[in-house]
Amino acid sequence: MKTNLIKALTLTICMAPSAFAPSAMAGDTPATVIELFTSQGCSSCPPANEFVGQLADEENTLVLSYGVTYWDYLGWEDTFGDPSYTLRQKEYDRAFDIGHIYTPQIVLNGATHNSRFTEDQVEAQSPIPADDLHVDIVNKDGKLDVTSNAERVYIVTYTPGWQEVAVKRGENGGRTLKVANVVEGLQIIENYGPTDIAIEPGQAYAALVHDDAHAIVAASVLKP
Repeated sequence: MKTNLIKALTLTICMAPSAFAPSAMAGDTPATVIELFTSQGCSSCPPANEFVGQLADEENTLVLSYGVTYWDYLGWEDTFGDPSYTLRQKEYDRAFDIGHIYTPQIVLNGATHNSRFTEDQVEAQSPIPADDLHVDIVNKDGKLDVTSNAERVYIVTYTPGWQEVAVKRGENGGRTLKVANVVEGLQIIENYGPTDIAIEPGQAYAALVHDDAHAIVAASVLKP
């Protein structure tokens, strides 16, 4: 990993009340999945956004940034937010038995979480295991084709790279925030093979499989 990455982040936790080639492109398998639950209305989130964004180009690493919605009442509605991302974070809350959800929350391979990690801690994270479960995604005639032996697969659509948003109100009012690999869609599928998910130019797709403890045991990524 790059030696000039941020070694540690000190921040306050906020607790909550180009087109693809048809039929030819197969997914890659990441060893580390970094999921960030963030909010444009959370003043503690920008350092975490920056930290995970600097890891997004690392080899065999998948970074996903979810905009949650429970801080919208503070005066700014997150432009990347969606209630389904908040529900996904609540699934992790139950799996980790935390008792609350908070931002920023960084989850590594669905197995451990914190509001901050160092580069060394991310590098030391155990890779996704070679489990009996597997998942593969392929671009088949412009639609996503999913192969898996798991009962359910999470399909995440995201936009690779950085996005900027000028926040006008709330805790970050007057600031321009940068967020990497913004999640644009999330759904769960149980029937595999060709799907009705049309592959859009510039979009990337990730397929994630969890075990009973909600740790990620298989993943596949299809990039533009």
